[in-house]
Amino acid sequence: MRDIRGDLQERAEFIEKQIAAAGDDFEKAVEQLQSRLKAQLAALSVAMLAEHYKTFLIDTIGGEDCEIISSEHCSDN
Repeated sequence: MRDIRGDLQERAEFIEKQIAAAGDDFEKAVEQLQSRLKAQLAALSVAMLAEHYKTFLIDTIGGEDCEIISSEHCSDN
């Protein structure tokens, strides 16, 4: 029976390299997802701030001028 330790060692090293490469790819994918999530959260914050200001203006102006800004928030409609 021949000695297969060398072959097994080569296979183990090859698999270790594959695992390391997969780990690197995973880390890159996680970083990309985190970046996209941060961008989407920032966009959501801007939209929420705009909605807040719009509501504030509607509440402040009120009455007849309310239709100019947004008819969906008016109590007169």
